[in-house]
Amino acid sequence: MSHPAHLDSAPWPAWPLRLLALAYFTMGTGTLAVVGALPPIAASLSLPPSAVALMVSAFAATFAVAAPVVQMVAGHLPRRTLLLAGLGILGASTLLSAGVGSYPLLLSLRILSGVGAACVGPVVSALGSTLVPPQRQGRALAIVFSGMTMASVVGLPLSAWLGEQIGWRPMFVGLGVWTWGVALAIALGVKDRGRGHALGLGQLAAVLRRPGVAGGVALMVCQMAGLFTTITLINPLLRDRFGADTAQTSLALMVLGLSGLAGNYLARWLADLWSADRLVAVSLGGLTIMFLTMAGAPARLWAALALLVLWALANDLFMPSQQRRMVELAPEVRGLVLALNSSALYVGMAAGSFTAGAVEPLAGVGTLPLVSAGFMAAGLGLLAATRRRAAVASATRTVQPPAACPAAR
Repeated sequence: MSHPAHLDSAPWPAWPLRLLALAYFTMGTGTLAVVGALPPIAASLSLPPSAVALMVSAFAATFAVAAPVVQMVAGHLPRRTLLLAGLGILGASTLLSAGVGSYPLLLSLRILSGVGAACVGPVVSALGSTLVPPQRQGRALAIVFSGMTMASVVGLPLSAWLGEQIGWRPMFVGLGVWTWGVALAIALGVKDRGRGHALGLGQLAAVLRRPGVAGGVALMVCQMAGLFTTITLINPLLRDRFGADTAQTSLALMVLGLSGLAGNYLARWLADLWSADRLVAVSLGGLTIMFLTMAGAPARLWAALALLVLWALANDLFMPSQQRRMVELAPEVRGLVLALNSSALYVGMAAGSFTAGAVEPLAGVGTLPLVSAGFMAAGLGLLAATRRRAAVASATRTVQPPAACPAAR
């Protein structure tokens, strides 16, 4: 496909894209902070770890519901305005969480944080994709999503360390102030005032009926369910399946995070060379093979480390490519399809965690990679089915006779 020359020669918005990646990092770190600081939160409020873990589920469920609702209710606002509002809510709820002394109030504030995050995640991606010409969207989305990768590499272990060293309350204060600082930087550094579209339920249903969109949402659920079926219990898997001790487990998780950074750079490079469909297919195929291999690999630490590198490379190839694919399916309502994709991400996260908890007591932790491989293979099937449907729909539109023009009637 050819593009206008002025788009091909448009300057690359490096600084705004980095700021948007910083917003993604902030949202991701806010999401994972409770996970990292779970022990001190539980000890401080005299709660079982399961009660603190419920806050993670409440956040995820709120995000999944709120992401498309925000687009339907406030999608007509400038994307930058919506992003700043989300960061403002996320920062305020995080700061308030630092001062509460009751579990119900803390749980309520995590739900409010989920609303704020729902204004950030999809909007950051939509805004990033509008700053560049269509042929550069893959690279731009990979840069923006690198913030989420950095949240898992830096944000999660940093929140765990700070929670132990200075306490979870000061850690939440620092995170809240940081969030507001990022909002200020975006207000100063990102000038785009482009608006999205507010849609009703009927229009939402119409978007989901478009060839490929509903299948793309389901594909996202499958991929994340497969991922979280194994990663939820990755610590006992590394210990029981590969004989890793505590230090080796920490090393393995560090390898997973750092390899994810390499995967993100690989995604940026390949985005200019391959289609989003091809990248998604390669990623899902790679993850399927990796999980099958994990189930039968030698019980050695080196095998686990090698597989985690492949895991991270394939997964970070998938995420920006899936976002790009959803945008290409419905570019004029990109905010909504990205919100649906984000909702599917959190639904898959919850489904995978539930599956891990249900399968492990019955079949053992070593069977989880096989279940993950099944989810990934299902995603590949959905990709093939949605591509066929889109091809049929395109062929149908091609053979239909053109409508008579008004002047001919």
